[in-house]
Amino acid sequence: MLPEQVTRAVMAGETPAVTAWAERHQWRVRVDPDSQTLTAVTTHPATNTLVLFHADLTGYPALPPAWTCRDDQGCSPHDAFPLAGTGPVITGSVFHPNPVICAPWNRLAYSEHSGPHADWGGLTEWKTAAPASTRAHTLADMLNTLRLHLAASPGMAS
Repeated sequence: MLPEQVTRAVMAGETPAVTAWAERHQWRVRVDPDSQTLTAVTTHPATNTLVLFHADLTGYPALPPAWTCRDDQGCSPHDAFPLAGTGPVITGSVFHPNPVICAPWNRLAYSEHSGPHADWGGLTEWKTAAPASTRAHTLADMLNTLRLHLAASPGMAS
């Protein structure tokens, strides 16, 4: 496991870019170095409902974050998850019906974390896994990818 101080240092280095990104896109984002988490809140563009993305950054960047969608109670029920959608720049959604954010930069998409992908190799290969899939190597890149896919989503799971 990556030493906690390494993850904290990387988080500190990426936080200014995350904060600037959040301000540009009017998302509320909190990076917490003590719990090694990131929480991002926005409204779904199609339904105007709150969407809360949570990332466990333990082991980041050696391992990808563990991204989940949560409700206002901090739980991850199915209805807190956006529906998959497509659009002019989205050919396949990261919002998987499992529900899991299906991207190489989400630890929970890998089979060793009960995700659907045994075909992506190990977690430590996340930056090169699934070459035809979405790419995001920084937290701000990951948030931006979530934003793009959320814009194509027709609503929330129910």
